[in-house]
Amino acid sequence: MDKNFTFSIKNKLFAAVCLTAVICVSLPLAFAYHLLKADFAVEAQGSAREKIELARRIYRKSDGIAAQSRVNYVSSMLGTEVAFISAAGEIDMQPSWAAENRISLNSAEIRNVEEGRPGFQLVEDSLDGKSGMLAAVRVAAKGDSPSGFLVIKEFLHSPEERLGMILKVFFWVLPIVALVCYGMIRFVTMQLTSSVESMVRTAEAVGQGNYKSRIRTYPDKEFLPLAKSINWMAERIDEHVSIITGQKNKIQAVLNGMWDGVMVLDGSCRIQSVNRSMEGIFPGIQDGVGRTPLEVIPSPDLYDACSEVVASEGPKAKAVQVVLPTGRVYDVNIVRSPHTSEPGQGPGIIVVFHDISEIKRLETVRRDFVANVSHELRTPLTSVKGYAETLLADPPPPESIQRNFLNTIEKNANHMCKIVDDLLNLSRLESGQEKVQLAPIDPADVLREAWEACSGLAEKRKVDLQPSFVKGDFMVRADPGQLMQLFRNLLENAIKYGPEDNPVFVDHSVGDDCLKFSVIDEGPGIPAADQPRIFERFYSVEKFRRNEFGSTGLGLAISRHIVSNHGGEISVQCPPQGRRQGTAFVFTLPLDNIAPA
Repeated sequence: MDKNFTFSIKNKLFAAVCLTAVICVSLPLAFAYHLLKADFAVEAQGSAREKIELARRIYRKSDGIAAQSRVNYVSSMLGTEVAFISAAGEIDMQPSWAAENRISLNSAEIRNVEEGRPGFQLVEDSLDGKSGMLAAVRVAAKGDSPSGFLVIKEFLHSPEERLGMILKVFFWVLPIVALVCYGMIRFVTMQLTSSVESMVRTAEAVGQGNYKSRIRTYPDKEFLPLAKSINWMAERIDEHVSIITGQKNKIQAVLNGMWDGVMVLDGSCRIQSVNRSMEGIFPGIQDGVGRTPLEVIPSPDLYDACSEVVASEGPKAKAVQVVLPTGRVYDVNIVRSPHTSEPGQGPGIIVVFHDISEIKRLETVRRDFVANVSHELRTPLTSVKGYAETLLADPPPPESIQRNFLNTIEKNANHMCKIVDDLLNLSRLESGQEKVQLAPIDPADVLREAWEACSGLAEKRKVDLQPSFVKGDFMVRADPGQLMQLFRNLLENAIKYGPEDNPVFVDHSVGDDCLKFSVIDEGPGIPAADQPRIFERFYSVEKFRRNEFGSTGLGLAISRHIVSNHGGEISVQCPPQGRRQGTAFVFTLPLDNIAPA
């Protein structure tokens, strides 16, 4: 039999009711059968007593007759066969009902009958199985008749004969009772099944995540506590899930709001989850959930550190530095956590990626700045010191040479002053100490003034200016002094690094609320590798040409801060749009208005 096989409640109830009905009907029948059988025995004994007493009297009154004749006479008078047993235990008269040893007449109950008192014995016919009551009485010897025992048999009525009709009714009524019981049980179990199915549906819905599901129709009284318990359980689960979901959403919001990348690993050192910043650092890492960090992040040091921390004997925390192929640098903190793995799977770990690329870049810029300032000041200072020592020598050099030396000292001193002035100007721009005084100005006027400041260098290299706008075309909101310095720095770069005898172009385009300017030269351009760094202080693509023009290497850095202070942006294009070669510095300024045509 299948171990999973079980009977339904309906079948169990039906079997129990039918069994109860059978027992309730059978017990009274058995009790009635027992009572009838006892009554029949008492009735047979009473009848036998009367007959045996009558037989003894008739036997006594039949004087002068032989024993056999007396017995026959008694039998004829009673209308039943009478047996006679001698005192020695021999059967002198054996009736038909005792023939062929069907009933033993020589029993202790008969032979031990006392004088004057009849004895009785229940016997059963060995052939037909019918029961009877033997009655025996002792008779004394008289005349030719010896002493002995008279024995008669009184047949017992079978209880089955009187119970037959009742049994027939019982066997006919039992199926009807079973059908009625089945109908009633089916009706009751249908209501019971409906209530149970309602509770089952609610429990399954809660198990599948529908925590708002409730039992709306309450069942019968017996299942009412269970239904209320299920509803109460669903309410508690809903509350707990809401609390857990809220806490999870808060934690997820915190993780997603972090600038740092966070990665959670389980006890097997496999990725469980990552936050939004982590996806920005490593695009597609979400597809790596369930894999090891080494499979998605090309850093053996990171994987080895994670393996050490997740080991039970390893350190609780560790820090490594990861450098990506893109050049980004991350300080990675790895901490063991017992709450990131399933119970029994050991502790997990939390990995936090902190971007220190800007810090590293600033450290590099600081080192480069110190080195560049030292280099820029050391060269003229060495020259000034050398010429000064020569002038102070004894004897001093000729006057004509002294004048050349003094000119050189003045030139280097002016160069150092220019470096210091540019550094101070840049410092004021970066710190915001120099306020931007915005005013509507005509950029054509400022461009003309900036070109006049560069006229000496332009005439030397035979470079002309070709602007795409004239005075009165439009107005911008800018600080006149800073805009003048911006145009001058960009024009000087174009004149210095562009070819001789080639013009410098200043183009423009009008946007919705800004004006875009482009200062273009036709020089060799800037290599792509150097373009991200050209706005850094003291950075120069052709360092060997810096002393040729007396450049400080701070012009583009100052230009970037001026544009930023005006709310615009500056960038470089190599080659410029629509040209095959050259360099274009493109920047935007807020537009004040457009002059009417």
